[in-house]
Amino acid sequence: MRTPTAFAAAAALALALALAGCGSGGRHGCASTGGTRAVERGATGTTRYLTGVSLSSSTCADRVAFTFEHRVPGYRVAYVPAGSAQTEDASGRHVAVAGTAFLVVRLADAATARSDGSTLTPTYTGGRRLAAEGARRVREVVKTGDFEAVVTWAVGLDEKRPFSVSIAGDTLTLEID
Repeated sequence: MRTPTAFAAAAALALALALAGCGSGGRHGCASTGGTRAVERGATGTTRYLTGVSLSSSTCADRVAFTFEHRVPGYRVAYVPAGSAQTEDASGRHVAVAGTAFLVVRLADAATARSDGSTLTPTYTGGRRLAAEGARRVREVVKTGDFEAVVTWAVGLDEKRPFSVSIAGDTLTLEID
């Protein structure tokens, strides 16, 4: 029997590979998956708490994975222009993100900390930036928003590529290849 931690780790890995796509067809026996159109699922109505973000790479794809305590929240994953992708939610402040194409992951009914009155308990303790060491297509993953139950991350890529979105780990992880 797998533990919730094992499910979360597996889910995170799957999301990271899903984000970037393979690119050049059969070079390594990899087939492009997905497309370049937005992928979304409606909000759940219940706050879901982010616990981890990871980036991994394989021969065919890079994967960005977002792991949650219980279930994946609503989401929208879409390419957006650089100006929008590199703007912090609420403040409008510019946030630099490496890359030439930008896939934005908007998580609805999501939070990175639990609030109990005046006490704030973080559920996500990782950094705002994930370096793309070892990634083939992803240049950087940057948190660009955490405001009013919407958490936003921008994924900077070397160029616009097909991507796919899946849910793994018994609904704990949103994976973008």
